[in-house]
Amino acid sequence: MTGTDDGLSVLLLASQLPPVTSGVAGSVDRLRRGLIDRGHRVDAVSALADRGLTFGEYRVHFIARRFARLARFVEGYDVVGLHGPSPFCSELFLARSALARRRPALVYTHHFQVMVEAAGRGRGIMYRAQLGVNAAQERLARVADDVVVTSPSYADLLEAAGVPGAHVIPWGVDPVDPVAPSDVSRPSDGRLRVLFVGQMRPYKGVPVLLEALDGLDGVEATLVGGGIEEQRYRDQAGRLGLTNVRFTGRASDEELLAAYRSHDVIVLPSVNELEAFGMVLLEGMSAGLVPVTSDVPGLGDVVGDTGLVVERRNPASLRSALRSLAADPVERARLGEEARRRSATFTWKRTIDDYEAVLLNAVRRHNITPTTMSPRQR
Repeated sequence: MTGTDDGLSVLLLASQLPPVTSGVAGSVDRLRRGLIDRGHRVDAVSALADRGLTFGEYRVHFIARRFARLARFVEGYDVVGLHGPSPFCSELFLARSALARRRPALVYTHHFQVMVEAAGRGRGIMYRAQLGVNAAQERLARVADDVVVTSPSYADLLEAAGVPGAHVIPWGVDPVDPVAPSDVSRPSDGRLRVLFVGQMRPYKGVPVLLEALDGLDGVEATLVGGGIEEQRYRDQAGRLGLTNVRFTGRASDEELLAAYRSHDVIVLPSVNELEAFGMVLLEGMSAGLVPVTSDVPGLGDVVGDTGLVVERRNPASLRSALRSLAADPVERARLGEEARRRSATFTWKRTIDDYEAVLLNAVRRHNITPTTMSPRQR
């Protein structure tokens, strides 16, 4: 089989797809388009097609109630690529169908762990649901034909849960690289300019960043993005009397590009495993920004030795890292250039190459000839 003459028929199931703006949505869509460019026939279905129920920032989906129709639908594919977790495990029902006949092949990509911040420690129905969802995803990883993770840290987490041998396939990045030095508009007034890009949601750690900025001279921060907690974070900045923080809300692609080109540091102070890769780190690194992030599994794998990793939920640790970068422009320039070079190794071509190989091998092990798709699946 080859990607051109005998292309696979692939179904991708993800918790989110465009027009939703998220790392999962963007990455899975880029994978979809890349596989299509290789000659494969790819459909993508999102759990958001089902309205479900919403609990704060969490949405629970009930695709399971349409299990019979979905079970028939997947039979027309060579391989199902499940991207989880997706509460309440709608993908498990597709997996059950696939495994019943050992057809189609099943490749599971484990994006992150489910963490419920508001559930307390060991109390509450949402906390128990979190444990159940993560256990179910680990079980799914055990029965899948192949498992993919985006970092060595997550391969280690799955191995500790009894799932060895996961394929590590990091996401790629579209470089934010100025075409000429004149395109870089970073001011030279000696101030350290810190950029946060992301959704205003609890797991992103914005309150930690705001506390770290309190009383930090010579540093100013721009926070780009919107979300359910944006007003609360603006209020927090006001209570702290922060004059070195600016909220922009959501930004266009052009505005985001300008932001990357006018800052020194990209910061991602996430507080739990709902963050597992950090696409914005790579984007900032490709523009020569020094990455500063928390010790959540996976983020340090992206940064490598080109930035600083701080203790999660610790404003003092983050403040110290930012202060050290503000005090040493020579080291900052060195790290920025190292970050740019490192980001260049995270290419979408490599990502698509590796995913294509995993999908093809999973199908080959089933001795399946690529399926001719019915008109309703085209």
